Amino acid sequence: MEVATVYFSLCLATAVYGRNSRIGFFGVLLFSALVTPLLVFYGLLGLRPAKARPKESSDQSMRWWNLK
Repeated sequence: MEVATVYFSLCLATAVYGRNSRIGFFGVLLFSALVTPLLVFYGLLGLRPAKARPKESSDQSMRWWNLK
């Protein structure tokens, strides 16, 4: 019984982490219950989108070959 509680809590923790993913909280919860939560968690880490970089202003984007 304790193993099931630990497994379900890992599934919930993985679902909370993946709530902003494409399949959402319940999708991640169901998928982590069917597969293992650790495998789903590593998949979420690997498949998350890259952080958006701020756009450079035109002053900062000047290079040595494009000096004005």
